[in-house]
Amino acid sequence: MRRLVLPVLAGLALAGCGDRQDTGSHPVLTIPTSAISEVQVVPKLSPQGKDVLEQAKRSGVKTVVLTVATERDKTDQVAAGLRRLGGTVEATDTTIGYVRVSVPVDLAEQVTAIEGISRVDVDEPLSNIDPTP
Repeated sequence: MRRLVLPVLAGLALAGCGDRQDTGSHPVLTIPTSAISEVQVVPKLSPQGKDVLEQAKRSGVKTVVLTVATERDKTDQVAAGLRRLGGTVEATDTTIGYVRVSVPVDLAEQVTAIEGISRVDVDEPLSNIDPTP
């Protein structure tokens, strides 16, 4: 969130939305509260993913598989961070910024704090429905 606030404030200052006050040696920029709006931050783990994790915890599942989308050129860094957290990296694709990792269910929400991750999804098992009519 801090990464988003500074560019917004800088943009407001450059657009002339702020008032300059000369306090001597250091000018101070004040931004009217009417110019500040709530910045929407997209969560890295969807509400559905959180529900699946809670269900897995209640069911006594020990590990979950996550699919992780990474920022550009951060796939290897993210994979290393996932290993340090205790995850087992099953697959990576640096061309599309993808990591598939198995982690202890208790650590799954901590994955979102690793720098370079843009999105985390819980890989849910598919049911084996017989397609025969």
